[in-house]
Amino acid sequence: MRASFSQAVDRSVPLAWVLVVVAGLALRLWQLEAQILIDDEWHAIHRLMQAGYRDILLSLGHADYSIPLTLLFRWLAENAVLNDWLLRALPLSFGLATIVLVPRLLSPWLDTREQLVLAALIAVSPLLIHFSRYVRPYSMTVLLGFVAMVMLWRWWHDGGRWRGLLFAVCAVLAAWLHALTALFTGAALLWLTGAGLVRWHRGEGTRDLLRVLALGGATTLACCALVLPPLLSDPHSIAVKAGKHRIGGETLLRSWELVLGVGSPWLGAVLAVPVLAGMVELGRRAPGFLAYWLWMLLFSVAALQAIGPEWILNALVLVRYTAVAQPFVLALAAVGLVVGSKRLLALAGAPAAGPAAMLAALAAVAGLFLAGPLPTVYSGVNQFTNSVRYQLDYDFERSVYHELMGDLELPEAYRRMAAEPGDWEIVETAWHFESHNTPIHQFQIEHRMPIRIGMISGLCTDFTWGELEPDSDQDIRLSRMVFLSELLERERRDNLFVVFHRRPHFEHSRELPDLSACIAAFRERFGAPWFESDGRVVFRLPGSAPAGDA
Repeated sequence: MRASFSQAVDRSVPLAWVLVVVAGLALRLWQLEAQILIDDEWHAIHRLMQAGYRDILLSLGHADYSIPLTLLFRWLAENAVLNDWLLRALPLSFGLATIVLVPRLLSPWLDTREQLVLAALIAVSPLLIHFSRYVRPYSMTVLLGFVAMVMLWRWWHDGGRWRGLLFAVCAVLAAWLHALTALFTGAALLWLTGAGLVRWHRGEGTRDLLRVLALGGATTLACCALVLPPLLSDPHSIAVKAGKHRIGGETLLRSWELVLGVGSPWLGAVLAVPVLAGMVELGRRAPGFLAYWLWMLLFSVAALQAIGPEWILNALVLVRYTAVAQPFVLALAAVGLVVGSKRLLALAGAPAAGPAAMLAALAAVAGLFLAGPLPTVYSGVNQFTNSVRYQLDYDFERSVYHELMGDLELPEAYRRMAAEPGDWEIVETAWHFESHNTPIHQFQIEHRMPIRIGMISGLCTDFTWGELEPDSDQDIRLSRMVFLSELLERERRDNLFVVFHRRPHFEHSRELPDLSACIAAFRERFGAPWFESDGRVVFRLPGSAPAGDA
């Protein structure tokens, strides 16, 4: 009986891998085509519209953007087309690859069951799902950085020039995508340089020391060739962001919760048990490899504390800057879940404790998913899953965004739009691309209607942030953006409510552009508004009688 159960579980492992990958794919693709670019996703777009290739290459600008991604996006916009799917293609591809490649990379240290549980943890990790859906380099630096660190270790212990070359290529690409990943590369090379010095001191010769110095030197030179030019040509853009904030105890606590995918310190404490158990087990199997990763993480955090980057006090910023270590923490959790479950089942006298432990660990991963933020975030129409409102803190009531926005009441205009028979979309204008300046993502939680952003550029103003330039040689097509001038020029068959916001929503918000010319143009084209108040004006397309006195 015990043998047949074990065999059945082992035969189901390939199917389990398929299910894990499908789950990871589904969670990363959920409503992805409808997502609206928001917050830092606009940095690259703003830069490529305003700067040429040379300026992009030689500066990080006031708002940091990833230089290679911005160069690629500008080339696509000029020579082909830049659309939503092309913007998200690389983050999504790397995020999906992480589910499969990271467990396989750790196969020398994790058994097949632990690798499957790790893949499941990666598949449902809210942080890694966010990175995969976000038009920023984080999902790319997670995989590239992780591959580089593992390959460097394997090269040192097992040899193989291809491992050293793969380390160098991945480390350099990761540093170019996000310069702070070089902290992990530097820490790893320091570790092995120390190991080489120890071998030399023991009388084992200088060969190992010289080869790590050669590989480290070549990697450093390549990193400097790509990273130093923008730092040296525009030092002010970095200087103004350094020495601003520091990591605190609250930062570390919230970072732990983000890495584990929960919004409760109590759950964070509970989940520390399998992570610590995984550390103990991995320390028994490969103490040097464990120490290597702990050293890199501690070195990087200490360096970030010394640099004091702007907003590092926020947990989301810290986990972004140390994201290379995210899969390793999940690997420790996977080992702890499997080994801990196996020992508990064996103590209870359960037959086939090994296979049953894997099933118990996978059940724990499912429970972790249900206890995390995704069931809430994915509960209905939500085009703002990448907004900081959902990523800064997985306890949405505790989040600083709750304080900033307060208990927002859905305005009367939205209640009327939601009650209108038929299928409708809302065109919001004007808007702020910074999510802390706009409540439209908060409103969508209640009205659950699909949203587009109406761009006033070319009608009310020449250009404003968070919009595309109306008269440009670049071909940028964002499916959830629509120029208001186009709504005036042609008949539309879809049902739209066009909402003009007359004043900022919060005292801390930037001022909104003057929309009077746009409103006047819509009055002339479509007649009286469907709804009008001091705060907003709503036109219904195709037009109809007003909804009543506002």
